[in-house]
This record gives sequence, C-alpha cells and structure tokens, in this order.
Amino acid sequence: MAKLTYHRRIQLSFLLYIFLPIVAVATFSFSLIRDSMIEKVELSNENLLSVINDEISRTIDDISFSSYYIVNDEGFKQYLKKFSNVERLNSHEDYQTFRYIEDELSFVASKPLNNDVKMFLVNQHQFIVSSSSTAGVNEIKNNLEYVLSKIDYSKAGPLQWIGMVNEDNGKGSYYIARVIQDMKNHEMLSVLLITIDGEYFDSLIESIQFGKAALYDTAGVRITAQDGPSLIAEDNRQGGIRTEMVVDKTNWTLVFETSQESLIGSSSKVFYSGIAVVTVLFVVFSIFSMVSAKKLYTPIQKLQRVVRQFAMGNLNVRLEVKGKDDIAELGYSLNDMFDQLQQLIYDIEQAQEQKKAMELEALFMQIRPHFLINTLNSIKCSLLLQKDQLHSGVIDSLMSLLRAYLKVNEPVTIEEECVLLKHYVEIMKIRNDMQVQLDIKLEQDLKEVIIPKLLLQPIVENAIVHGLVDVEDATISVCVKREKNWMIIEIIDNGDGIEKEQLQELNELLALEANGQAAAYSRVGLKNIVQRLKLSFGSAAELVLAEGHPGTIALIRIPLDALTFKEADGHV
Repeated sequence: MAKLTYHRRIQLSFLLYIFLPIVAVATFSFSLIRDSMIEKVELSNENLLSVINDEISRTIDDISFSSYYIVNDEGFKQYLKKFSNVERLNSHEDYQTFRYIEDELSFVASKPLNNDVKMFLVNQHQFIVSSSSTAGVNEIKNNLEYVLSKIDYSKAGPLQWIGMVNEDNGKGSYYIARVIQDMKNHEMLSVLLITIDGEYFDSLIESIQFGKAALYDTAGVRITAQDGPSLIAEDNRQGGIRTEMVVDKTNWTLVFETSQESLIGSSSKVFYSGIAVVTVLFVVFSIFSMVSAKKLYTPIQKLQRVVRQFAMGNLNVRLEVKGKDDIAELGYSLNDMFDQLQQLIYDIEQAQEQKKAMELEALFMQIRPHFLINTLNSIKCSLLLQKDQLHSGVIDSLMSLLRAYLKVNEPVTIEEECVLLKHYVEIMKIRNDMQVQLDIKLEQDLKEVIIPKLLLQPIVENAIVHGLVDVEDATISVCVKREKNWMIIEIIDNGDGIEKEQLQELNELLALEANGQAAAYSRVGLKNIVQRLKLSFGSAAELVLAEGHPGTIALIRIPLDALTFKEADGHV
C-alpha cells in the first residue's frame, strides 16, 4: 500500500471503511437476532411443557382422588367382599352386587375423570367390572394376565405404576393399579385397575406444532407413540434446543427438542445472501470509485450512517437511494435486507405472542372453577347424606380455597387469612395422611389488618412439604403481634429444619429479590411473598428465615404506618 499514490490510498481506505462496517454490523445483527430467537424459543418451550405438565398432574390428581374413595370406603368394601369370589352371575344376589359395584364405580369415575381414563375392578377369579359398561373390557382381558403379574399384592392401598401396554393394532394404554384388602383379616378383595388411553398423551404432544416432544416414564420407557426426541441428551446428534421437565407426582420426564436449523435457517440464508451481495457490489464499486471517488464519497457516508443506526436498534431507518448506479444498487439491496430482517423479527415476535396467547387460552379453557365448585358442593352434600363428616369437611375446606383462588387479587384481613390456613392444613392432612396441629395467636387489635390474600399459605406449605412429612406430633404456630413500630407475623414449625448454609443462602436470595435484583432460585413461593410484601407495604417490609429449636421460623416484618384496617362496613 506504501507504493500507491496518496489518492489511491485514500480510495482504498475509503472502500475498506465501507465494506468492513457493513460486514461487521450485519454479522453482529445476525448474532443478536439468533441469540434473541433462541432465548425466546427456550422460554416458550418451558411454558409449553408447563402447560402439558399441569394437565397430566391434574389427571393424576383426579385418579388419586377417585381411587382413594374406592379403596377406603368401608360401605363399598362390604359389596367387594361379596364380589371377591364371584366367577359368574349365578343368582339374583350376584347380579345386584354386580350392578351396585358397577353403578358406584361409574359414579366415582364420571365426576373428576375425562373420557380417556377408565376404571376396572378385578376380583380373585378375574371377573371384571368396568366403570363405563363394557367399554374397554375386551382390551383389558387381552392384557390381564400380564398386568396382574406386575402387581405387588403385599402393597395394599398406594398406587402402583404398571406402565404402557400396547395392543396388536399399535395402540396402547398406561396401567395403574391399586390393591384393595380387608383391613381386618388382610384378605385381598379385588384389584382396581386404572387405564389412561395412550391417545390422551399423544393428543397433548401432537398439539405442539414447532419441534418434537416425547413423554417417558420412570423406567425410561416411551409413553407417547409419536416419534420424538430420545430421553438421553447425547443421542441428539443434530443439535438444537432441548428442554426437559419432570412431571409432578409421577417423576415422568417430558422432553422437547427444536432444531436450530428450523429456527434460524432462513435468517442464515438472508445473512449469507446479503454478505454475498455486498461482496459483489464491493468489487464493482472499487473499480468505479477510481474515476469517481469524490462523487461517491457523500453516498458512502450516508450508507455508513444508515448501517450504524440499524445496528443501534433503529430498524425503520432506510437509505435514501437516488440514481441507478452501483451505489444505488447497493442501497436497494441493503434496504431489502433490512426489510427482510425487520419483517423476520416482527414475524417471530408475532408468532411468539400468538403462541403465548394460545397457551393462556388453553390454560383458561382447562380450568372450570365454577364447575368444580358446584361439583364439589354436590359431593359434599352426598357425603353429608352418608354422614361422612370427615370427608365433607375436607371438601368444604377445598371449596373455600378454590373460592379464594378465584378472587386472589382481593385483600383479606389477617383473621380471614388464618381461616384459609386452617382449611389448607385440613386438606394437607388428608392428602399426605399425616397429623398437623395448627396453633394461631392474634392480638385483638390486629385481626382487621388488611393483607394480600394467600400471603402466608406458601410458608405453611413449605413447612409441611419440606419439614413435617416424617415428624410425629407436627405443629405449626402462627403468631401476629406488635413490637415497637412493627407488626410481626411469626410462623414456626417443629420440623426437620434447614441447614445453616442453605438458610443463609435463602436469606441472601430473598434480600436480592427485595432490592429488585433478579435472583434465580426454585423457591417461587417465597419470591412471590417478598414481591407482594413490597408492593403492598413498601420497601421496608421483609421476610426473614431463621433456625428454630427444632424446625424453622419464618418472620414477616411490616411497618405499622403502612397498615390498613377493614372498616365496620366491610370497606378498606
């Protein structure tokens, strides 16, 4: 370059200053777009798997609830004793017993379960009673010997996960079993078989239009029939975005993979095509600039400004092109590339928004709260008619919580919040088959303090799930009192407690959340409490965890001057 004239050196430098920024900006823009797309797709995949996870968890909850009633209802067991040795319907009494069991089974199965779930009762002579008349009886007869061989008859009561059983036609069902015994002499009365149609799982997976997904059980056996990604991540040789999620209560694994090529393939083509066009035009422009360097200097400056603005995020900027020379052609091509990139970004954002809207719509369509409340009320009335005070009380508690969830944005008094805590503890006692004592102490002048609804429930839930499961004489104490210029809410349990290092880490993460800094940790409930405290009572309100002797202490501190009270007419 030293042998070139000054004019030629200026021209060459001038050309390099145009070409290099274009390539650099295009590469940088493409990298940003690619990373943004991948990040949005990963978030979208997690949300989509969460929707499927929630749907499967609700189905499993329905199965557990329905089968629990069948296994533990003593009146129903009296008919099962008569039915246990029946080989065929030889008498009118046998027929009446059969009809009663069939009607009761159909009634229980029809309330919470969908059409893809069926229940069957099998006695000692393999006589089968179906929850839906004769539907599915032929299929279960073909697989009965295999399914019964997989059951552990010494485990009476809990659900036993048998696994997928495929038919000759390629279709299959997932089998769940529960052994029913006479509690007095431990004699097996019958086996409750629950089948989930494989098409139910396939329908959840087939709703995914972008990428492939699969569901595996705890043994690593594929539940869905659709050809999807492998359970082992190393088998993913094509590369792409992989998301895994463990289904609650079953430990099944949802796997979702999206090919990077399908996401950024078109962007790559546009990028490399643009680079190719710019390179060709650069050569043409270099030759032409030797005779018209001064004339081309001003358009090149404009070109540089447009590229810089586009790289800085002004996607609407375009080069004003005049004439039909090489620079004009470069400007048209660059504008076309910017238009395509802008349109691509817009299309991706629109697609993601539509996808989120569809997911939210799907969630709302799956939740029928008023239907659930009416159904639970019917069950409660039925239980009261049968003088089952225990289970009717549990249903009443569940209905109260459902009503609270429906109006979660409405504030409540501390006294009302403690009533909801009592309902929640009653449900957890039945759900986890454990005894928990809830002690509540409220100062009289603090009972009408207004707080966000269900503010304390996540703390009580953590205490039960993480600390009191294996503790005898489990106790949770809730105390609301004044200390100087603060209202103090103490929630104390006598559970296993938290290690000092983990306790310190949790408090540090809660402090980061309180200061508005993003803290990545799994205790979403605690994070939610801190956020609601700050929004309702200001930055001074806080949540602190401390060691108990034994157990754990959750301490909520709220300034007295930030409190509001419920007036006598019910208004805040």
